[in-house]
Amino acid sequence: MNNRAKILRHLSYQLPNNPKTYLYLFVSSIVSIFAIALFLELADFSQNLFKYLNADIPYLSLALTPAVFAAIVYFDKNSLSFFGGSGVPQLIAATDSRNKKIRLILLSFKIAIGKIFLVSFSVLGGASVSFGGPSVHIGSSIFYNFSHRIKLKRKLLINAIIAMGGSVGLIVAFNAPIAGFLFAFEEIGRNLKKQALVLIAIVIFISYMIASIYHGKTPYLANLDNLYFDIANIWRLIPLVIITGILGALFAKLALNLISKFVFAKNSKVVIFAIVCGLIVGSINSINIHASGSGEREIVMMLSGDKLGYEYIFAKFISSLASFASTIAGGLFMTSISIGAAIGSELSDFYQQIDMQVMVLFGMVSYLSAVIRTPLAAAFLVLEMSGSLELILPSLLIAFVSSYISKQISKKPIYEALADYYLKASNQKGFTTTKITTANNIRTGNSLNQR
Repeated sequence: MNNRAKILRHLSYQLPNNPKTYLYLFVSSIVSIFAIALFLELADFSQNLFKYLNADIPYLSLALTPAVFAAIVYFDKNSLSFFGGSGVPQLIAATDSRNKKIRLILLSFKIAIGKIFLVSFSVLGGASVSFGGPSVHIGSSIFYNFSHRIKLKRKLLINAIIAMGGSVGLIVAFNAPIAGFLFAFEEIGRNLKKQALVLIAIVIFISYMIASIYHGKTPYLANLDNLYFDIANIWRLIPLVIITGILGALFAKLALNLISKFVFAKNSKVVIFAIVCGLIVGSINSINIHASGSGEREIVMMLSGDKLGYEYIFAKFISSLASFASTIAGGLFMTSISIGAAIGSELSDFYQQIDMQVMVLFGMVSYLSAVIRTPLAAAFLVLEMSGSLELILPSLLIAFVSSYISKQISKKPIYEALADYYLKASNQKGFTTTKITTANNIRTGNSLNQR
């Protein structure tokens, strides 16, 4: 068999044969892009409205935030199960499970609609959550439910479609196609590293081009393509990487410990915990309004040279931890990036040899990598959002070292550990799975998909 025949055979294995599949994938891309764009507009309006109202009534958050937290968690436990949190763990659980019913309850149109409105409700109540993870969940839910209608049988294609839907969500949310592609393999579909590459790449490229027509190709945060970093100074960044690596790991470890204590608790206990978390977040908002919301506006301020102080690092860390641990709907990407930006901004005073904006970007990369433990996606996401891909080599070094430091403190990657909880919760609803080894993997600190 010649090389051409081998290539064609390889492609035929990776690509579906039914033309209807491609039509559904195209429709899924269009629907996902507009649904996520609507979600982002609504969520951004909601967080701005909260900050506007809180400026006039500084102590509004003390009453509003705990009430919103309690309402969201109550509805999640009683009627809209599996919409809470980031959304990325649900995707991992869906790809890990071989049970069709579990995939359908984790990735449904109901979940996508609930995510859109309840994340917006979260930030309207002053929560410190971001929109990237929910966008990933919305995209995957839409892709999976459209593909479900053509009754795909091959697990390869089912998992690939879930992964590409999540990638489209990240691309639309942050205008970051490379990061979206890498995230599909690093986090959403670790068992797809050598499979379905061609199909995922094609769909991601088409979706990015469609999304670019809608909102342009301007970097999400700022265009910093003129930044330069001398790689000989990389050793000077050791303190930054150690600090962000430790803090990111502590965030993940504390969040997992808190969630594990309440995820299977009685509904009343979970709601009471949500109220306590809401009171903590509300108290912080009454003192430091910058701690609320996704942190996007604050990142732009810091990249422009504004200092938010060490108090912002503390406030955003506690507020994001309490919001995420309460299991309300909301993600981690932008809130983590904003904490890393603040660390880089404050430490830049001690680095006369390194540009302040470079320090902010490196802080963003390092802290995000420590929290979510996907160094490739973390590095490319931050650099694509800032138009500074020239810094990719030092960013990758920083991301991998920070991820390694995080692993020494928190053995369980946060999304994989949470995915185990969702699999257990879905089993409690009466479904069974075939040979789920997730619990053993979590105890040993391994990925869900590394079989």
